[in-house]
Amino acid sequence: MAGTSPHPTPEEHPSASHLADPLYRYVLVLLAVIGTVAILSFGRTLFILLFVAGIFSFLLLPFCRRLERWRFPLWLAAAVSCSLLLVVIFGVLTFLGWQYAHFGKDLPALQQALLDRINSGQAYLESRFDVTQSQQTAWLNKELSALAQSGGALAMSLFSATGSALATAIIIPIVTFFLLLLKGRFREFFSRLRTRSDGAVLRVVKNISELSRQWLKGVLTVMLFLAVLNSIGFLALGLKYAILLAVTAAILNVVPYVGPWLGAIMPALVALLTKDSAMYAVGVVGVIAVTQFIDNNFITPKVVGSSVQINPLASILALIAWGSLWGLMGLILAIPITGMLKLVFDEIPSLKPWGFILGEEKTWPKEKRIKLSLSISRGSKKKTVNK
Repeated sequence: MAGTSPHPTPEEHPSASHLADPLYRYVLVLLAVIGTVAILSFGRTLFILLFVAGIFSFLLLPFCRRLERWRFPLWLAAAVSCSLLLVVIFGVLTFLGWQYAHFGKDLPALQQALLDRINSGQAYLESRFDVTQSQQTAWLNKELSALAQSGGALAMSLFSATGSALATAIIIPIVTFFLLLLKGRFREFFSRLRTRSDGAVLRVVKNISELSRQWLKGVLTVMLFLAVLNSIGFLALGLKYAILLAVTAAILNVVPYVGPWLGAIMPALVALLTKDSAMYAVGVVGVIAVTQFIDNNFITPKVVGSSVQINPLASILALIAWGSLWGLMGLILAIPITGMLKLVFDEIPSLKPWGFILGEEKTWPKEKRIKLSLSISRGSKKKTVNK
């Protein structure tokens, strides 16, 4: 009919007008975020299993491919790769269990030393603040009883969480084996999962694989360096169980920012209980501080490099968010997961601003800065001449 517009009006397509409404889009995004957080929270065990197994499979993928080039069948190459992973993990766990078994034999002596320190502290408080030891003991017993009442549920939850973590740790090598076994099928799946002919999905998966491999190799290498440096420092102080405490502190270093100082608590406490002077505990803190300085300024930049290009603010917020969502495993996986999200954001045009805000600030080399300033000045001169 004449006079009829060939384009539909917003009234004819109310969904289009709704999508154009900023409030409507905000509600959709908010619902999507809430739904994603709920799914990640309720399925935390499954997602942690998949993330950890995926990172291990990315780490073992080059070794598995090398075995295939040596005429190994795919199933045997995957089995040998996972067996190597199991040998390393159970070797570390066996060493720690053996060391902690010897540490447990000295617990009564450490407990007695702790009681002696408490008695001397109570005597100091009595002479200094005129608070009798009986009053201090009554207050301490009251606080300990309250702590015991609230700690029962905490102990049960910790026990169940530990059992769940052990069960998950047993399944991880099996899932890793099947991920390696089906790597060709996953590659074909990601190559087909595309909306354009440029293979963007497969490219993102390859970048995520490289990021995960570099991050895990860097973390393990840094852990080894810190274990050696902490052992040298603790042995120089004459600390008992120096190697055990050094390895424990190095393992806790995997938790960013707070892990190193959590690892310093036990060595400092052992130094206080086994040494005559409190300066040994100060020396333990000094060893941790020196090793952290070396790690942050020399080891991590060289070993890990810029594999996870996340700025400090995004790192802290990611630690808080994933730690609240998944607990300790969330703290460990926060940085690589956020780095993976950044890679996805950088590939999708509508999400590139989010990838930009997560990334590190790019520093211009001196020569580039000079060239850039010259080009800007020349451009301004041309504009002046044209005017």
